[in-house]
Amino acid sequence: DEDIAPESINSVYGELNNPFAINMYVLSYDEDKKLTEPNELVFRNLSNYMSQYRMLTDGLNITTAFVINIGIYFEISVLHNFNQKEVLDNAMTELTEYFEIDNWQISQPIELSSVEIMISKINGARTVGSLRIVNLTSNDGNYSTNEYDIEAATINKILYPSMDPSIFEVKFPGRDIVGRVIS
Repeated sequence: DEDIAPESINSVYGELNNPFAINMYVLSYDEDKKLTEPNELVFRNLSNYMSQYRMLTDGLNITTAFVINIGIYFEISVLHNFNQKEVLDNAMTELTEYFEIDNWQISQPIELSSVEIMISKINGARTVGSLRIVNLTSNDGNYSTNEYDIEAATINKILYPSMDPSIFEVKFPGRDIVGRVIS
């Protein structure tokens, strides 16, 4: 039973060759509450803590989940007697709160219909013209290196995460959530 220190996102802290081991996927926050890989101390502390609650024959592998950074692009139409900028700002605020990382779990899908309904319920919004989610990677700036085919992973207006445990993150809501008003 040898501990393997996490060197990269695919490393495992625990037992390598135990097919009966339970896999635990973890991530940490940085000082700006952005998802990041946990450090060695987190893995050691989790391993020590969990050892109190497992039987001698139980195996536990602790590894890092994948972060899929996303951007949201949407268009709305606004009722005539409402201020377009105010309605758009309210939609942006609502989306920012919805995608706050505390509301998300590893392997949680995004129900696009629910997001559209949430936007359409904003006071003054008439319709949601379009809603598109895109993968943002290190090629786009300070994002994770994980590339993900959003279009292929969207089935019946549900965006599914990868089979490898992952989580969707809107890393910079101020620039990753983009909306506009259409006529």
